[in-house]
Amino acid sequence: MNVYKLTTEQKESLIGHTYDGVQYFNSVLDANGNWIISIQQYNNCTNELFQWVKDLQLIEYNPVINNDL
Repeated sequence: MNVYKLTTEQKESLIGHTYDGVQYFNSVLDANGNWIISIQQYNNCTNELFQWVKDLQLIEYNPVINNDL
């Protein structure tokens, strides 16, 4: 699965903001230490203030595995 990579500063700027006027950005940290947003957030971003997400790098998602469960 592919996702879009954020810098820490970009992730911070998305906190508390919607990508489409209703749904909020939900940045997560992957197993490689990358902050990411989903393809759905990227594709559905209509918020004029955050159109810069359209310039983010597409990367392969590497989920964090919790073996304690």
